[in-house]
Amino acid sequence: MSAVPADAARARVAVVTDAGAGRNGVGTYYQDLSDALAPHLDTITTIGPDTGNGLREWLSVPLPGDRSQRVGVPDPRALARRLAEIAPETVVIATPGPYGLLGARAARRLGARVVFGMHTHYAALGRLYWGALRGTAGRLGLRACNRHLLRRADAVMAVSEGMRTLAAADGAPAARVTGTPLGPPFLDRPVRPASGRLEAVLFVGRLAAEKSLPEVLAAARALPGVRFSIAGEGPLRTRVEADAAALPNLDYLGWLPREAVAAALDDHDALALPSRLEAFGTVALEALARERPAVVSAGCGIRDRAELAPGLHAIAEHEDLTAALRRLDGMAPAVLRHRTREARAAVLRLQAQTVADWLAVIAPGAGPCGP
Repeated sequence: MSAVPADAARARVAVVTDAGAGRNGVGTYYQDLSDALAPHLDTITTIGPDTGNGLREWLSVPLPGDRSQRVGVPDPRALARRLAEIAPETVVIATPGPYGLLGARAARRLGARVVFGMHTHYAALGRLYWGALRGTAGRLGLRACNRHLLRRADAVMAVSEGMRTLAAADGAPAARVTGTPLGPPFLDRPVRPASGRLEAVLFVGRLAAEKSLPEVLAAARALPGVRFSIAGEGPLRTRVEADAAALPNLDYLGWLPREAVAAALDDHDALALPSRLEAFGTVALEALARERPAVVSAGCGIRDRAELAPGLHAIAEHEDLTAALRRLDGMAPAVLRHRTREARAAVLRLQAQTVADWLAVIAPGAGPCGP
């Protein structure tokens, strides 16, 4: 495990993001990271569209293909003033786009170090949501923005090996893989041991194309003796609501705050995450922290973490979610409980390593930010 820098307690850090706290994977990541790092720093402050900092936006438009997600353009002078008030040694850029570009520029003018978080394969998402002409233009624009930030950052923190590879391919001189932090609702509350049976399955995430929600709905139809619950918001909400109204074993829970997600995991026997595209899959890590197995697809970056394998039930290349759930149901309860206990212990070790890794980068005396 990396040593925590001795002078970390003097560090002042700002996080600039256009993601709402807890509203998507990136927003959740930095909400939990701030909670985990705060005891070790002088201050860590998030600047974004809904963080109560009074930042005025010049423009806010929905993303094509998903009106539940928005791209905002903040007032550059207000953003620069807010950063100057914080006087950070390090500015973490959590997302590209206007917030990221303007935040990085303001950080440089203050003489602060810039750390870029690599969380999303934007080009792949563009292919899912946008048409040929608009998709090509959108992907080129996003890649240009990413490259600009990646090449000028002092360090790049990638949430999986796949994201690190993408960052390196786009010219990041100092990209490293770091873990995904979790908040107190998943780590601190007493764990309710898994039953070892498969009677209730939970999906949590954006109700969007990349999450392969049709597989979850198909599994609910194919396994009428299993209770399925879906939590989240997104463009496929109408379809989920319609299926929930038609199927007696399917419930739609809406969007859940962090504490409610932890409680929902405790109330189910397994998490389903059959995503086509998932840079990491934080909710799968949350399931492991609550000693619940996570059924994950090959598209989930969390499968790169070998130490988490005991709690991950991989969907094989030849099978769908329904088949993978049936295979999980055939596992001996004692074996399943043992594997989920091992997985939680691995999550706790990874949490400590993640905090140490971030502190080594953002503490002012941590030295060069090489890989």
